[in-house]
Amino acid sequence: SSGINAEWPLRPGNHQEPTKFILTDRLEQLCEPKPYHYDFAQDRPSPKWPVTPSAQKAAASTVVENLARPKAIHRDWVEGRPVQTVVKSGAMKANASERLSQLSLPKKGAANVVMEETETPYNEGISTINPAALKAVASTRIETLAQEKQTHQSYLPPCPVQSIVNPKTMKAKASAHVAQLARPKDRKELEENPNVWKVSAGAKAAQASQRINELSAPIPRKVRAKKATAVPT
Repeated sequence: SSGINAEWPLRPGNHQEPTKFILTDRLEQLCEPKPYHYDFAQDRPSPKWPVTPSAQKAAASTVVENLARPKAIHRDWVEGRPVQTVVKSGAMKANASERLSQLSLPKKGAANVVMEETETPYNEGISTINPAALKAVASTRIETLAQEKQTHQSYLPPCPVQSIVNPKTMKAKASAHVAQLARPKDRKELEENPNVWKVSAGAKAAQASQRINELSAPIPRKVRAKKATAVPT
């Protein structure tokens, strides 16, 4: 505006009047809200809507009445029992028969079982043996069956965890050949001649024998002939 020394870009504090912004046509178009869809229908002002008089006087058809009926319960359906069992008054006043009283008695223990300590119910019973059974003599067949099963002839017992060394082995002395084999390999050649992979002149001039040439030849069935290609000039 006139009379104001405005700078560009405008900075706060360098003028007295507020800055006025001018929107372009594109910005005004983008600021407009999105239009509704052409099929958009606003929410009903109330959950109650008016019913036409003809709809109120309409009579349902037979199909509509059949569809409106609730589904019938299955013939085998049984209503769930209550959590608390209801005892009939007749059952509460019933008297047990002689047979029921007999079945309700606890099982009696064997007469030949004697407990060591009657105050502890966890002890095992000790059967009393008949004196005639104590004097009985086993037959030959029973003695044969009572013998333990023999081990196999090739069976060997497991080796002990600690090996037993023979005293003669502990006092044995190694021979000169064994002592020589037990020595570690010397590395003098590597220290004196660092280039251990150097090929000698005699090995370079050596010629392979006919047998070595035969063994080094490839297998004929695995050899493929190379295609000759023209060398560009």
